[in-house]
Amino acid sequence: MYKKISNIAKRETIEDEFGIRYKFPRLYTPRSVIDGTEESTLSVITTDQPDHISYAIWGLLPTNYIDEWSDFQKVLSTLNVSQEQLHAKGIFQEPYHQRRCVIVATGFFIYHLHKGALYPYYVSQKNKKPFSIAGIYNTLDDGFITCSMIMTKASGIVNEIQNLNATMPIFIDSKYRNTWLDSKADLGEIDYILNLPNRLQFTAHPIAKEFFRNEISYSSMLEPANYKGIPIP
Repeated sequence: MYKKISNIAKRETIEDEFGIRYKFPRLYTPRSVIDGTEESTLSVITTDQPDHISYAIWGLLPTNYIDEWSDFQKVLSTLNVSQEQLHAKGIFQEPYHQRRCVIVATGFFIYHLHKGALYPYYVSQKNKKPFSIAGIYNTLDDGFITCSMIMTKASGIVNEIQNLNATMPIFIDSKYRNTWLDSKADLGEIDYILNLPNRLQFTAHPIAKEFFRNEISYSSMLEPANYKGIPIP
């Protein structure tokens, strides 16, 4: 389960990278730690509105849901969804067919258990640019968007470090972004995009344990923590 990601890019950097603008630019704020357990908001691009960047609550809710977000998450956590769940009957299948999105991020967090202690790692692109995470979404009757992050089997540097989780997010290459966001795209082609190997070049390093209290600063997150005996890739 991935519960925390990071988006520390400036608004202008994101808009330049994706070639579109935020619908409500003044609402955007860079955040070192976005905690999904706290009903957090993510930057997303959706099939309904692919020409600008919107905001979505992290944690998919059914379209007709009227109760509290937190109550639903206690029953079924929808921060993440596996590829297998996308094709099974339930609340994920219909959004996958009709309402896909990309979630904008600059990094995410993984964990390594070493001699009885947990060490968080920050993972980002080597070029530090924002990237696209595959997602699905619903729009509620009140207009709010809610979304889930799609997961796959961990590979590369993520698989080398984390030893408490065998998954990682799926990343959508810019080459396939328009197809992914096309509600009329053939589902076979969408499945093909999901199963492409990751081509992004990631780097990772251990970060200070203040992370567990959401207190880590942007500057300290970029600097590797000095943990003796912990292998740094």
